Amino acid sequence: MINPRNRKSIKFMADTYKIKDLDQVRLLSDPLKLQLLQAFAEDDKTTKQVATELDQSVTKLYRHVDALHDAGLLEVVRETQKRGTVERTFRAVAKRFEADHSLFLDESGGDGSGAARDLLRAAETEILQALAKGSADDESAVIVTRFRAKGSPARIAELRRSLTEWIESVQEDECAGGKNTEEVGALIAFYPIEEETD
Repeated sequence: MINPRNRKSIKFMADTYKIKDLDQVRLLSDPLKLQLLQAFAEDDKTTKQVATELDQSVTKLYRHVDALHDAGLLEVVRETQKRGTVERTFRAVAKRFEADHSLFLDESGGDGSGAARDLLRAAETEILQALAKGSADDESAVIVTRFRAKGSPARIAELRRSLTEWIESVQEDECAGGKNTEEVGALIAFYPIEEETD
């Protein structure tokens, strides 16, 4: 008889998970938790494997991994008995995570705006650190741009589709998580501009 704790899950990872809970958004505002989620989206791994990969203390990561699991962003795919304890192998519930934009509306007393600010602050910190370390001549220099574009509704829909396809193609990169890879970040917000009225 097969021990169910040693049997691998046959459930497949979804391509996209739509976040509909502000607590999940807040978790992903933490750069370490986001890094953990990315590691588990690359492949099924134990906390110890991810700790080695990220050069972090496994003890430090346990509570972060448990928080992601408790929030429904990680699932246990295998449990193995090891020296009197159970070693759990995790996988992210999806390859890509998108927050439902309705979470950021302020209909619920301002919590949505606060969560959006947390996400923006986390990205701001990473961007400022990258700017401080880079040089203008460097091929890997930070790209910082803000722009507005105008177009027909069909053209704007095409831009949105192209952006989504680009994001998906980057996340499906076969060498993700392997040796000789670099990690980059991007903050992408694609939103309509409301004309101001006097």
